[in-house]
Amino acid sequence: MSEIIILNLFVSSFMFGLIVTTQLVTYPLFSSISNSGFTKYHINYVSKISLIAGPAMLLELVIASILLYNFGNLPSKLIFLVTVLIFLSTFFIQVPIHDRIKYNANNLLFEKLVMTNWIRTVLWSLKCILSTSLFFKEILV
Repeated sequence: MSEIIILNLFVSSFMFGLIVTTQLVTYPLFSSISNSGFTKYHINYVSKISLIAGPAMLLELVIASILLYNFGNLPSKLIFLVTVLIFLSTFFIQVPIHDRIKYNANNLLFEKLVMTNWIRTVLWSLKCILSTSLFFKEILV
């Protein structure tokens, strides 16, 4: 079971780094891309980032489920809850915004994407903290 805890910490840390980069670099730069080139850029961005984030997010959900099933303690429950909240935010807030800007560069929607993405940034930060806590509790102590 220690391998799952270590994998959880690794994937949580990876996704934390990815979301911080997305939040502070990628999304704010959307507004600097010309309207004529934005659609092509966005389609390429979404297809490439999905190849990275999609499998990692699915792995997170599987790991969170395994942790919940095997431990059932507060950290594992919180990790599972935060993972579900990340999925809900992604598919009910950020994906619809991406769908709206796909063919129409819109600075107001870019701002909305940056503002609402703080939800996932905070949640992945929390998940990384919880994963570190679980690691220390179950592996190092």
